Amino acid sequence: MMKNKNLTLLLSGQLVSQTGDKFYMLALSMMVLETTGSPAKTGLVLFAGLLPVVGAGLFSGVVVDRVNKKTLLIATDLFRGFIVSFVAYQYIQGSLGLGTILTSQVLLGLNSAFFNPTIPSIIPGIVKKENLSKANAGTQFVSGISNILGPAAGGIMVAGTGYFIVFGLNALSFFISAGFESLLKIPSMTSGPRESLGRSLKKGYQFIYGDSRLMNILLMVFVIHFFVGCVEVAIPVIADLLPGKGAANMGAIQAAFGAGSVVMALALSYARINGRESFLLFSAVGMIGCVISLIGISRVLDPNVLFPMLLFGLAGSSIILAGTSFQTLIQNRTEPHMIGRVFGVVSSLGNFSIPFAMLVYGFLFEAFDLRRVMGFSGLLIILTATASFLSYGKREKLAEAKTRSGSPV
Repeated sequence: MMKNKNLTLLLSGQLVSQTGDKFYMLALSMMVLETTGSPAKTGLVLFAGLLPVVGAGLFSGVVVDRVNKKTLLIATDLFRGFIVSFVAYQYIQGSLGLGTILTSQVLLGLNSAFFNPTIPSIIPGIVKKENLSKANAGTQFVSGISNILGPAAGGIMVAGTGYFIVFGLNALSFFISAGFESLLKIPSMTSGPRESLGRSLKKGYQFIYGDSRLMNILLMVFVIHFFVGCVEVAIPVIADLLPGKGAANMGAIQAAFGAGSVVMALALSYARINGRESFLLFSAVGMIGCVISLIGISRVLDPNVLFPMLLFGLAGSSIILAGTSFQTLIQNRTEPHMIGRVFGVVSSLGNFSIPFAMLVYGFLFEAFDLRRVMGFSGLLIILTATASFLSYGKREKLAEAKTRSGSPV
């Protein structure tokens, strides 16, 4: 693990705020369901926080590329802290209604649309190029830990202390994160020529669509997140099919998935994968395809939960390997003054494809046998990863040939 004060500060803030955010969302969902008795309203609250991230992410990258990134991080964290503080205040006053909750979710989502692409945009400015993959693995490690700790801590705290304390602690986590970010020392990053927001946005999309290798990477980003949405729907279905209690099976499978993510992220924090990111990205996505096919027949191969746990652990590891690889590839392939716009699109792709996959697979699992759906899906992912890898390789060789001849790439 490399030593880098700026990276440590950034990751520390992320760990605090992401963990707080996870148990806040769990508490908020439980509170809405408990007070309204409506799963539809609970879903609406979750959707209200997600929609702005998808929509605003398509243009938020322009702002990320034009403003001071450290200031943007601090401002968005402080604003999120004030929003959640207001929710906590309204709750303790007994006046927290659904309208306030939905408004706060929209505002939090808008903040996330600017915050999310800023983090990977900053990393190339605070670590050396050869350490990018390790730094990105660190962000994945923090995400994995928060995914494990957040829901567990949220459930315990809601039961033990009530909703107000959970809301208050999440607000505090944003202020603590802003404190860590205020200590960052980020060198000046090229911002490119000053021009209108519309022209900057147009140039960003021209840059993305004009680079076929980058388009291959973005396709993998969609596939990876789409698979995560599939897993979210598949876990409870598979857990219910296995012998024993469905809730216990689901907890074991989710724990294995999280453990696989954390172990791979930790391993990548020490490993050196420089120059192999493209191979590892497409290989990891291919492995995801293999795993998703095997998940469909896991209850046939093994009558208990151990084999599905192993497969979902492998799935978690593959997702982290793919995520670390695509993030590093994008950082290496993107000009500093364009990086916010590219990661804004990445954020929108991820936040759109997960719920979209959940919707699609929810219908598919009702209409068709799970084994056939998973088997076909896995095969489709493998074929997509293979075709994209071959296309990416051809484009790489063509770019190298043009570079040697002196022609523009």
